[in-house]
Amino acid sequence: MLSDDSESEEENEPQEIDEESIITYYFNCGFSYEEIRGFANNPNSNCIVEQVRQRIRELINGPASSGGYRTVWHTLEMEGLRVPRIVVQDILKELDPEGTEWRKAHRFKRREYHNPGPNYAWHMDGYDKLKPWGFPIHGAIDGFSRKILWLNVTRSNNSPDNIAKFYLKTVEEHKGCPVEMVTDLGTENGLVAATQCYFRDNHDAHRYVPSPRNQRIEAWWSFFSRNRSTWWRNFFSDLESREEIDLSYDLSKECMWYCFHDLLQKDIDTVKEHWNTHRIRRSRYNTVPGRPDSLFYFPESHGGVSNLLKEVPEQEINYAYEEIVQMNQVNEYQEYFEYAREDQEYFEYAREALGLPRVPVRDTQEACELYERIKVDML
Repeated sequence: MLSDDSESEEENEPQEIDEESIITYYFNCGFSYEEIRGFANNPNSNCIVEQVRQRIRELINGPASSGGYRTVWHTLEMEGLRVPRIVVQDILKELDPEGTEWRKAHRFKRREYHNPGPNYAWHMDGYDKLKPWGFPIHGAIDGFSRKILWLNVTRSNNSPDNIAKFYLKTVEEHKGCPVEMVTDLGTENGLVAATQCYFRDNHDAHRYVPSPRNQRIEAWWSFFSRNRSTWWRNFFSDLESREEIDLSYDLSKECMWYCFHDLLQKDIDTVKEHWNTHRIRRSRYNTVPGRPDSLFYFPESHGGVSNLLKEVPEQEINYAYEEIVQMNQVNEYQEYFEYAREDQEYFEYAREALGLPRVPVRDTQEACELYERIKVDML
């Protein structure tokens, strides 16, 4: 009598499909008579169809799901399951029609994003594309509505205190914080993480994720690059290539900041307002259509949940300003900022002495003229 193990092994042993079953399979798949004869006369056609189907089902439900039918066919071949590629292609179309179309269009299948309503999750991140010219940017977006909560040109988006101030200002404006704060793994996010958990009295109120997983803000940065920052990058690159600016020493960088930062901030304020009031179309990615401002303030009209904001008492916000965020912390960043502050005062004195227009300037031409005058007289 066979043991249970022996019986189990017999059950798992691959069973070859007879010729009639193979012919029936290819006929149902719509192959011609000549093609069916070719498969029947080919030794590879005597395959284990159901085992192949089961293995493909396992592959498309795992990390190999992004591979096309050639990749799946080669995987099966390496595992000893020899089968014509056309069979693999057919089974993939049957079991994963959506994935087949995505691969055919050379597009990745996106993760679905789930968020019940505004203020459930805020996503924040820094943007470094303009950093080579001294203009790093930091921003945050509400996960449900995609409303931009803050978007600031800053001296450094690597300073924990600097970023925490943006967060605290927004909490103060809304009189509350989100259910969870989502950031990447950068050390500059440590103070925001601590403050968010303090406000919520819950260590799970903040979540670290790798940058690609912080998809809401990362997707918005892509929009920002396409629609705005690329112009500024080209503009500053052109100034460098024409040797109109020289960023090899600190004073020149401070001059750049003095001449351009208000103009740049005004421009991205316009981008923020435009985004928050434009209409987001319905898409296949499980996102809610509508205008970000409307989605944020009237979620019930769009199928969302309201009242998710966690109220933060004013005294707790003041405590965070005074005890958690060190407004006048003395470190290498602050020493640099103090040096920069003194330079800015000197620029203002020089502006009055030279009869230059008061900043902020109105456009890039005025900013370039201001920079050139300061460079000639000071640098």
